Amino acid sequence: MPEQRVSEYLRRLPLFSRLPDSELAELADRVRTKSFKRGEMIFRKDDPGTHLYMVLEGGVKIALPGEFGQEALVAIMRPGEFFGELALFDRSPRSASATALEETRAALLAGDDFLAYLESHPASFRVVLETLARTIRRLSDRVEDLIFLDVPSRVAKYLLDLVRSSGTDGNELTLTQDELAAFIGASRVSVNRVLGDLERREIISIRRRRIAIKDPDRLAKEVRF
Repeated sequence: MPEQRVSEYLRRLPLFSRLPDSELAELADRVRTKSFKRGEMIFRKDDPGTHLYMVLEGGVKIALPGEFGQEALVAIMRPGEFFGELALFDRSPRSASATALEETRAALLAGDDFLAYLESHPASFRVVLETLARTIRRLSDRVEDLIFLDVPSRVAKYLLDLVRSSGTDGNELTLTQDELAAFIGASRVSVNRVLGDLERREIISIRRRRIAIKDPDRLAKEVRF
């Protein structure tokens, strides 16, 4: 990808949005872009942490793999978001796996270049800290949901949260029922039953790998605390 195009992409990322053009161009020289097919593994849990990843197009799921092939979905990253920074800070292996949810393009910045950038631009630490704080808050909310909400409420709440955070048009989500079940900590059978009921009542519609929210207001009423 030409340097100018890389600079344009980086400019859209909150982490680099305030950089002068000259510094942005210098950073673009250190960045490489890579495309991933749907379902392709970007990195696995326990892999060495060598790069920061920034989503330019598509989507990436961050998940904790289980012993018998199951997984716990931690987050879905969309364009403008970055991931993989934790392993760079403490030089530890990856704490989770990352997989492309769809055709995805990402920008990769080597760990040493990323840390050098933060050291020379202290204001950027704030963006990183805000991102880490949102991650901690999101995980805390998930623990609360698992304790206090039943499965139908968790399904409804997560679908609404995902629509609000993804910025997608038409309230349509790229998400399988297995991924939804992994995120809310329920069995696929239970989630299937809830989605089927919501579809029968025309609150959502389901297609292959896609869930469309037809009536967000009615879906919100399904969340019972």
